[in-house]
Amino acid sequence: MPGDPSLTSEPPLAYRPATELVAMIRARQLAARELTEHYLARIERLDAPLRSNVAVLAERALQEAAAADERTMAGGPTGPLHGVPVTIKDFNRFAGTPTTMGTRSLAGWVAEADDAVVARLRGAGAIVIGKTNVPEFGTIGHTDTALHGPCATPWDLTCNAGGSSGGAGAGLAAGRCGLAQGSDAGGSIRIPAAVNGLVGLKPARDRVSNAPLLGDLGFGLVTSGALTRTVADAALALDVLAGYEPGDPGQAPPPVRPFVPEVGGDVGRLRIGIDRQTLLTPGGLHASVEAALDATVEVLSGLGHDLEELTLPVPPTIGELMLTVWAADLAAQPVDPSTFEPVNVWLAQVGRTRRAAEAAAAPYRLQLLARAVVAGTSHLDAVVLPVLTGPSRRNGQYAGWDGEAVFADQTAWVGLTPRPNLTGQPSISLPLHHDDVVGPVGVQLVGRPWDEAGLLRLAAQVEAAASTVRIPRASTDRADGRYGRVSNRPVEVSRARARRAAGRPW
Repeated sequence: MPGDPSLTSEPPLAYRPATELVAMIRARQLAARELTEHYLARIERLDAPLRSNVAVLAERALQEAAAADERTMAGGPTGPLHGVPVTIKDFNRFAGTPTTMGTRSLAGWVAEADDAVVARLRGAGAIVIGKTNVPEFGTIGHTDTALHGPCATPWDLTCNAGGSSGGAGAGLAAGRCGLAQGSDAGGSIRIPAAVNGLVGLKPARDRVSNAPLLGDLGFGLVTSGALTRTVADAALALDVLAGYEPGDPGQAPPPVRPFVPEVGGDVGRLRIGIDRQTLLTPGGLHASVEAALDATVEVLSGLGHDLEELTLPVPPTIGELMLTVWAADLAAQPVDPSTFEPVNVWLAQVGRTRRAAEAAAAPYRLQLLARAVVAGTSHLDAVVLPVLTGPSRRNGQYAGWDGEAVFADQTAWVGLTPRPNLTGQPSISLPLHHDDVVGPVGVQLVGRPWDEAGLLRLAAQVEAAASTVRIPRASTDRADGRYGRVSNRPVEVSRARARRAAGRPW
């Protein structure tokens, strides 16, 4: 119907993919300062109910955007993210700005240097406009702290944006930046991507450096990455972030070529496993998650791939082993535990009561499990499974809960999403399903060890076949900045129709 705002061939400027924004800036169709002002205005006017940003760096960002425009006009070389406003997760250091990690014990800490991933983004031409909200130390996938408050998803302001890259996911989904840096130790990129209707790529182990402060944290569980709007943006971000830094404990095999050209590349006929296990979730999968997984399996089958149901050797002890690793790590933090959130008070207590032998044995036993999982999937090109076992938790849901109960509920909710962190395999969450009640429901693909190239080719194929451009309803963009409950019925634009109308790839 003419005039129907849901029938648009292109998303508004704030929701354009980073690849498209870079092209517009280079072609002088859009100024970096204009784009930066646009996002900063949206943050100032609309972000209060979301709380996606915990620090806004307007003056510095505008200066850097103006310098980017000067480079554009001079016709000199520009980086792959030239002029694109991005946000940095508040776990990572950006020189001269606070880095709180969501804890009151670090509320006054100002970073003196950039982390390697921040330096790589800036070196690629990105404009840092803010730091994003996180749960304290990233120990759970629910962003709500005494320091910064809850972070809501723009799809439903009563629900949490997930975590631990919760502010990154909420801000990107709500059109507050062009790309959002995040990190993933047990699903922390993929979880908010799934909740907020985004693409979230967890790179393979050792692909992206944790330098200079962190090394093999959690024996390799943690990696940085990005939340993006498209698979092409994910490939672009990985090209920027990937690379070895002196002193890194490991180094991933270098790719044959950059990751961006993999998008749209030949996929071939693949053998893909379907993992429906709910080992850590007694209630099983929510109906919306089952529907999303079934729909994705149908798409994969329709694309000509061979699929098989899969049961991996994952013992029930995995939860207790992971708890030991997380608890010991938290207990070792050189900060005041009296300021911790209840879940971390409990975790730190657990860490202090674990014997040294238990703390030393847990990573060893998890590594043996990882070997068994990789061996059990060695005949497969990829595995498809849910990101989460059910809808995001409500904001304020854990008020009055003791820490042990919070951790148990979060463990059941994230299910087996931490498994690729154990094995080191790359994994990507895709926004392939949308439920009228729940909102976005992500599904993830896990690739072969160090094979982000193959994973990106498959993800792009599935995205082209099944994904739509979804934007939270216009009630989040009211001129007066007031929010009501956001409808989970999105503005939808099929990617195929958008490509035809725009005359360019997404």
